[in-house]
Amino acid sequence: MDIKTIKDNVKAIKEIADATQNLELKAHILDLKEQVLELREENLKLKDKLSQKSKFNMIFERPVYWNKIDLEQKDGPYCSACLDKHGSAIRLITGNPGVYYCPICKTYYYD
Repeated sequence: MDIKTIKDNVKAIKEIADATQNLELKAHILDLKEQVLELREENLKLKDKLSQKSKFNMIFERPVYWNKIDLEQKDGPYCSACLDKHGSAIRLITGNPGVYYCPICKTYYYD
């Protein structure tokens, strides 16, 4: 069942509640509608995270992620904190040899 069908059902139930003038039922329907909207938002965020991760073939090599392009090539490094916490592939800035810095979460990584 998709979100649109659920929203349509909630709308139909709300119309019935309006016709019966049952305030308690209306309150429950409004709560349900709010929960459906929250689930929809969460669903969209999860879909976005999945699509972002599918663009990459990330492998973790302590302490950072690399995008494995093929058997011999890899691109990166990428921030492990940003990828693990937010699903965001943030390329690290290379400073001194063996030192990487994330411009988003301000984390330093040492090779």
